Amino acid sequence: MNLRALSIFLLAVSLLNGCSWPKDKHYTSSEAEKKFITFCQTEGSITATTRSVGKTQWIYVPLEIPLFDIKATRGEKPKRMRTPLSLLSLEVKYKTSAFSLEYDIIPDVLPPESPSYASGYNEAYTKKRQLIYQGIQETFFNIKDPAEMPAFFVIVVADITKGVATRSTLYLEDLRKFMTEALPPDEYYMREQNDIIGNPELVGDKTGQYLTYQDVAWTDFLTDQMKTRIKYKFSGSTFPPKTEPDQVIIALVANTVRFYPFQDFTTIKLSNFREKRELEFSKEQLKAYEEKPLWESERGRMTVIRFDPKKGLITGNTPETITSNTTDTTPTAKE
Repeated sequence: MNLRALSIFLLAVSLLNGCSWPKDKHYTSSEAEKKFITFCQTEGSITATTRSVGKTQWIYVPLEIPLFDIKATRGEKPKRMRTPLSLLSLEVKYKTSAFSLEYDIIPDVLPPESPSYASGYNEAYTKKRQLIYQGIQETFFNIKDPAEMPAFFVIVVADITKGVATRSTLYLEDLRKFMTEALPPDEYYMREQNDIIGNPELVGDKTGQYLTYQDVAWTDFLTDQMKTRIKYKFSGSTFPPKTEPDQVIIALVANTVRFYPFQDFTTIKLSNFREKRELEFSKEQLKAYEEKPLWESERGRMTVIRFDPKKGLITGNTPETITSNTTDTTPTAKE
């Protein structure tokens, strides 16, 4: 799904949840799971299966409807404009306290012609997904003991007639901030990791028995998010980079890791395949590349207005603000 389509989807989720007044936190984790299953069945005739692995909550939803629509596009094709820099390949790994990024970037590329068709999520599927997110807010957000709260969610929605599924991996705190409008849709899109999986064993699988259930590792979550941010910056952004790709990439890395509690790394290693150049940055040096976007500066002053039919119109503030200190440092280069 492209950024525009997912932003529209997330906005719909936000509007749905704007009508729900936050409850007092009083569930245990097992109660939240049961309440979530009941909510999905009652509100959307969704039969959900849940499973907890470590700090990860898995949700499996089988559907017997197509997940995607493909339609012909109308109008003139957009003019093909050469891009100053194009990301040809990207690999991100974590090993021995270091994130390593190897990439190949080529200049002056003419993109392929746009196809005469477009794909998007099926409307019925989208409504089911919206209810799943609303169910998470209604139940798992209200776990009383913070120690029982899952850190990550993996949501798998499968078309069990075709053996195709969407898989979404998200950090629960990111979703909570998005639901309270502390994160804009475009930023949340970079944080939730989405992919499409296909497996013949999913055909007829109503309980997710053929999935491999694992606890999401911070290193996997962060490496996937780095890939998402870098690929979007070079191929989907309205303002793609024109020069200094190394500086662009290290800034994207710095503005990924700074938002999360994972600190079990000491070094970021960049390997520019095309230029035969290697760079190393310490954790402290990353601070020089941190950028504070406008949404982060304004969110402490944001007012959230929610309506509850029983309580009337109620307003409240979300005072959260994250600040960062920057220092003037220079990366260590290996020629």
